[in-house]
Amino acid sequence: MDALYIAASGMIAQNQSMAAIGANLANADSPGYLTQVGSMAEFPSAMVTRVGGGSIPQTVGASGQGVAFLAGLELAPSAQQTTGLMTDLAIGGSGFFAVRNSGGGVLYTRDGHFTVDSTGTLVTSGGDRVLMTNGQPVVVGEAPFTVSANGTITQQGKVLGQLALFTLPARGPITTLPGNLYQTAGAVAAKSIVTQGALNTSNVNLATQSVDLITAESSYQSLTEVVNEESNRLKTAASLGVLA
Repeated sequence: MDALYIAASGMIAQNQSMAAIGANLANADSPGYLTQVGSMAEFPSAMVTRVGGGSIPQTVGASGQGVAFLAGLELAPSAQQTTGLMTDLAIGGSGFFAVRNSGGGVLYTRDGHFTVDSTGTLVTSGGDRVLMTNGQPVVVGEAPFTVSANGTITQQGKVLGQLALFTLPARGPITTLPGNLYQTAGAVAAKSIVTQGALNTSNVNLATQSVDLITAESSYQSLTEVVNEESNRLKTAASLGVLA
């Protein structure tokens, strides 16, 4: 039975891996998208003992318990693409913009394809407000504005404030949300170079993802064959009365 459970857990893990790769390929052209990555982790082995017959139980070995897919994000910097739009902002290195959603929570993004809403506030494509270092949203109205390399926002000779820029924890938990948004409790304020009139591309490597997809599909197919073979073996054993 162990072989069946182990192979089945591998199929689940490989299916999750393929789902992550599929999301990466689908978002390869999404501004600021972070590549979903993952690794396979083995469940702790269980010790097997022999009992019965009045003898003292004896340890006969360890039995594997399968694997699990551990999801993560690739935080490596991405390239930048010039757009010439005043409201498009790119961020250098591994920095993130801070935004506030309708529920008041602070989220982080590299997708700087912003617009100005009906209240004159700089917002994401989903309507989340872009924040300054003082925690207030960026309100620019209808007049042109400029953003310097350190994130300082100037309009008609007046400094409005400075963009809030952060880095996310390399090992801490990060939740991926729709709209190229990320949530974490471990963000740290940082200095990054901001470029106005440009966007960060995704950091998806299409060649690598294509190879990984082929590998995951091959592993999934192999595990499917193991499950089928083990199922047939158990059915045969049961029909012969071998299994209690």
